Amino acid sequence: MHGVEDLGLLKMDFLGLRNLSVIEMALDLIEQATGSRPDIDAVPLDDETTFEMLRRGDSIGVFQLEGAAMRSTLRSLAPTSFDDVAALVALYRPGPMAANMHRDYPDLKNGRKPVTYLHPDMEAILGDTYGLMLYQESVMRVAQRFSGYSLEEADNLRKACGKKNRELIAAERKKFIAGCVQEGYDEALGKRLFDIIEPFADYAFNKSHSYGYGLVAYQTAWLKANHPVEYLAALLSSVKGDKDKTAVYLAECARSGSRFACRT
Repeated sequence: MHGVEDLGLLKMDFLGLRNLSVIEMALDLIEQATGSRPDIDAVPLDDETTFEMLRRGDSIGVFQLEGAAMRSTLRSLAPTSFDDVAALVALYRPGPMAANMHRDYPDLKNGRKPVTYLHPDMEAILGDTYGLMLYQESVMRVAQRFSGYSLEEADNLRKACGKKNRELIAAERKKFIAGCVQEGYDEALGKRLFDIIEPFADYAFNKSHSYGYGLVAYQTAWLKANHPVEYLAALLSSVKGDKDKTAVYLAECARSGSRFACRT
């Protein structure tokens, strides 16, 4: 993972998503069927038909949201906004899961648990995520506010989170706690905060990543909710060489009662 960087070379990751091809194919089919092609980058992010589908956990074939555990969380969370979709993408990562956020977030959002903060100063930082340090940026802002980290130092802490570098993040503990004391907070708070931060060495998303993935997730959900025939046809065409996936999506078609024609 780090060898290329250690040699001083530039490492670039290029991610190719089959789902982007599925979206494009679905748009082609919609245009063929209706004579009109939706602008997928301008679909409303508050489409109630889409959110109703997601609240039912009806997300088979939806990017990032189709696993059984994720569908259960969808029903528990009952998303009402695009922010909820982006949060869902971030919740199922090792760091947030180690802190039980994938269970706490739905309960906090829906009032089944009270929103609390380890310190009142955290509300301004974590109010939009119900007091949870869900994103890498959340960790950075907490480190700046409570331990006096500079932007560079907070970014180094973020890199430790994103690169799964447990040794590096463990080395930050002493510095973080000392910074809390220096900023006027007590040592116990510093320890409790870092106990939450440390598991993020197992990987957590940054917010821009979550919202980028969340947009693709929402777009596929919108297509399934509003154009199920064309979307499921495109989805099946994309996995025609995979018998297991084909069986799953054929069952979904039968369950939803959609009639479709697969392109070959």
